[in-house]
Amino acid sequence: MITLKELRWSNAFSYGKDNSLIFTSSPLTQLIGKNGHGKSSIALILEEVLFNKNSKGIKKSDILNRYVKDKAYTIELDLDKDADSYTIKSTRSSTQTVKLLKNGVDISAHTATATYKIIEEVLGFDHKAFSQIVYQSSASSLEFLTATDSNRKKFLIELLNLSKYSRAAEIFKTLASGLSKDIAATQATVDTISNWLSKYSKTSLEILAEVPVPISDPAITNEAIQIEGALSVLEKENKRIIQNNTYKTLQSKISLTPVELTKEVSADNVKASITEANKVKKDAKAFIAKMKLLHGNCPTCLQSIDEAKINTLITEQEDLVLQSDKGLLEFNAILAEIEDGNAKHIKAIKAQQDWEKYHTLIDVTLPSDLLDKEGLEGKLTGLKTSIAATEVSIAQATAKNTTITAHNTKVDTISKQLVEFNSELEEASGKLNTLSDRMSILNILTKTFSTTGLVAYKIECLVKDLEDLTNTYLVDLSDGRFQLSFQISTSDKLNVVITDNGRDIDITALSSGELARVNASALLAIRKLMQSLSSSRINLLILDETVSSLDTLGKERLVEVLLVEESLNTILVAHDYTHPLLEKVEVIKEDNISRFDK
Repeated sequence: MITLKELRWSNAFSYGKDNSLIFTSSPLTQLIGKNGHGKSSIALILEEVLFNKNSKGIKKSDILNRYVKDKAYTIELDLDKDADSYTIKSTRSSTQTVKLLKNGVDISAHTATATYKIIEEVLGFDHKAFSQIVYQSSASSLEFLTATDSNRKKFLIELLNLSKYSRAAEIFKTLASGLSKDIAATQATVDTISNWLSKYSKTSLEILAEVPVPISDPAITNEAIQIEGALSVLEKENKRIIQNNTYKTLQSKISLTPVELTKEVSADNVKASITEANKVKKDAKAFIAKMKLLHGNCPTCLQSIDEAKINTLITEQEDLVLQSDKGLLEFNAILAEIEDGNAKHIKAIKAQQDWEKYHTLIDVTLPSDLLDKEGLEGKLTGLKTSIAATEVSIAQATAKNTTITAHNTKVDTISKQLVEFNSELEEASGKLNTLSDRMSILNILTKTFSTTGLVAYKIECLVKDLEDLTNTYLVDLSDGRFQLSFQISTSDKLNVVITDNGRDIDITALSSGELARVNASALLAIRKLMQSLSSSRINLLILDETVSSLDTLGKERLVEVLLVEESLNTILVAHDYTHPLLEKVEVIKEDNISRFDK
């Protein structure tokens, strides 16, 4: 667990000397002030000390407040990572220095760049991931849901620290590529030697006489050509008959059910009823939990609480839970019956379409029996057999004479070459076996660490948890109206589907307020998932003007969710919205110098 504790800075952006902000003082802190007073600069200062860069791309020369006399700005941050305490100290004037202390011991590298690399390793994620899960602004909200399907999966891989598997796969792939070249070269050597040995190992060392070569009869060849021309039309016709018979067979196998006997029924109302029953059940359980906490006197009016009334209300809500469970059983049974009927309807339509397709393809004018060409084919077969026999005899005689010639010219050297090639073949074959064994191992490793191997397995396991967590938040933030689901495709993509009251819609169809609810749910779900998975979990969330698109109820619901979120300290930056019961830090600006009004 990473806990960002206190940020201290001087002369950065619009601020002057000796500013500090404790992130862990409250679960939710309101950072308020007028536009241009420096509220949004807090996140940028935090990014600078952690990653030596900021989301707005402001240059280092423009970070120093030009209205102060000092020629340098400083930023310090205290944080805890598991059982260790860290302090980062960054100072920039004409040059930049950065120090990293771990439990009071300086562990900085020789250069600022290398030190920031160590800081990134301590955090477990880079600036891009940080800007997605920690700093949310009205100009740059969570891009995970609206990204392309491929980039959405890449985002999860990077965020959940799974890219190490992809890097390993690339290493194995590179090694396999180089090894493949060695295998190809060695295999070529083995093939060359084997072919030579196969050809010459049994060659006689005696001088051989050439054999006579037969002469083909041109009259037989001409007659065969004429018969083939006559058969060409018959073969084309028989092909049409065979294809037509195939269509008839396929059509006869189709079992037709009248479409009018089936009916397609919409399940939207049933799904909406299931969603509503789940909401009633959840609200009842939440009410019961709240009522069970009330004892003694009311904390608001100080009057004595009527325990009997409380028990009556709890009983009523428990009855609602039982009724909701009963309704869910009935609705799910109805939904299953509707989906079964719709499947039968689709099957009946498909069978009818297939039958009509083959009916169109069948040519009723064609006979079912093939045309007789036995006589011509028999004669042609006899001629071809004679021609082939002659050609074989010619080829054999020619090949034999070629072999004899080669044998006679090389007979003096073949014996020595056989010994040399056998030795080379043994060496090359041994090398090939060794390389092939290595290649088998590399292929297994490459596949295991590819995006379709371990990464795909981990993503598939995690996506269901992320979906459930997102919908848990979404129930509170959208009153059960929206649901979100993820679908992993075989093309290495992660699709997102938004359901609005039982109807699937594109995420781009959401209004800004609706998208803010969905984004907030996904962001909190991602953070909670990270808390259970890796060292990348972090306590801080900065929401910079992101509540402006929410209505009053939406803002209140978001505040309620953030206040009870485990291990989360939220900084809510706003200039036109404040919650009267939450801790506030006001930013004021005088003479071009921003500071906190304490």
